[in-house]
Amino acid sequence: MKFSAKLREMLCLNDEEQKEFEHPLPKEIFRDYDIRGIFGKTLFPEHAYYIGRAFGTFLYRKNLKKICVGNDCRNSSDTLTDQLIRGLMKSGMEVIGLSICHTPMMYYTVNKFDMDAGIMITGSHNPAEYNGFKFMLGKDPFYGDDIKEIEQMIRQRDFIESYGREVILNDIFVSYVKDILDGFKFSDDLRVAWDIGNGATSNAIREIVTRIPGRHHVLFEDMDGNFPNRQPDPTVAENISYLRKFVSYNKFDIGFAFDSDGDRLCVVNSDGETLYSDQVLEIFAADFLKKNPGAQVISDVKSCNRLFQRIKELGGSPIMEKVGHTFIKARMKSSGALLAGEMSGHFFFKDRWYGFDDGIYAALRCLEILGENKEVFNNLPYGFVTPEIRISCPEDKKFRIIEKTKEKLQSRGINFADIDGVRVSGEKGWWLIRASNTQNAISLRVEAEKKEYMKHLLNEVTSYLKPFIKDIGQTLKKYETEETLAEHE
Repeated sequence: MKFSAKLREMLCLNDEEQKEFEHPLPKEIFRDYDIRGIFGKTLFPEHAYYIGRAFGTFLYRKNLKKICVGNDCRNSSDTLTDQLIRGLMKSGMEVIGLSICHTPMMYYTVNKFDMDAGIMITGSHNPAEYNGFKFMLGKDPFYGDDIKEIEQMIRQRDFIESYGREVILNDIFVSYVKDILDGFKFSDDLRVAWDIGNGATSNAIREIVTRIPGRHHVLFEDMDGNFPNRQPDPTVAENISYLRKFVSYNKFDIGFAFDSDGDRLCVVNSDGETLYSDQVLEIFAADFLKKNPGAQVISDVKSCNRLFQRIKELGGSPIMEKVGHTFIKARMKSSGALLAGEMSGHFFFKDRWYGFDDGIYAALRCLEILGENKEVFNNLPYGFVTPEIRISCPEDKKFRIIEKTKEKLQSRGINFADIDGVRVSGEKGWWLIRASNTQNAISLRVEAEKKEYMKHLLNEVTSYLKPFIKDIGQTLKKYETEETLAEHE
């Protein structure tokens, strides 16, 4: 894609950089594995410009110049993208503009065409007012201390001065569609619903469904940064209620829902039931381990015990990792694992694909498996486990609450895993409390060996949060009711 006329005009200007920010640069937008904030409140166009200056300088000093930049369809994305590219160009970068696309398209471009780096401007699964930046350095994620270094470079105005250029790379979209379908064989009698949620997967999905057999119905296909039909996060049950009803009422075989940038997938079976992502990963693992006996499979700390046990039963080697696509990708690289997943709906296939999280590719793997067994996603044994429960909590409080919980457990002599947050396991089951890295929230999850243990474990986990009720408000109370217990069994 070519740069817009507006961006070209901006690049011709030689504006002096201000010594002070017009809008202060909040520390809170620099997170573990991305930069993210609320547009017009904590994130402004000038921040995007300086992020481009810093990341471009970071790359230039490593003798790296080729970078691709994509953005989702949010109302603020074009403005942020223009300013980011302006900053990158002033730091000597050779920039390929992908325009509106889904995040996996950026990942694909970096991998397929050997880019030095990539940036995606997206608010991901968050509401419309959010936006942010996901980074790649070569084929690896860019996160942690590297993002902290970008922050420090911005605050210190530690930039080089150079001149970049626009690079045109044609037919990326055509190449992506061709490659993602390569090697698949699909049944011709499947009925499939695709819930785009007005997000950036629209162009890719609409093209793909014309090329594969079966009957396909696309919901909410028009890209709209206001997300008028549902909120972007497909793992929240109420956000995909229409898809569930549509699949069940119209007797479709399966339904897929995506977040706004297409790196997450939620699966709905033919009964209109939402599958937890660890259930879907179990199905992927069963299929994968048939052809790769003894292979490693990675999942995050939020996943249920059944998944890890089932991977062992199938002859695989399970690995538990921190939550976050960057941590999962890093662990895949260090361990050599070819399959991974997260409770948040990210699935990673290095088997026949590139190893990055691509919701569309994961959906195609589902269709391939479904073609061999139409009942594989139905009547899944699962036990007694809650979904991920998110409790609103101020950004500056959530990590302190986790640390205080660790201290209390240690004082009581209770063993716990602290891979990410606090995971306490016992004879009756396990529970997890952790601070979300993408939202102002604490998340918890509980799994019980037996139904009668569930309430006990819910009470136990909430007892550790009660001292912080002033920080998390009244939202805790609804997780102590019989009705909520019934919902999560």
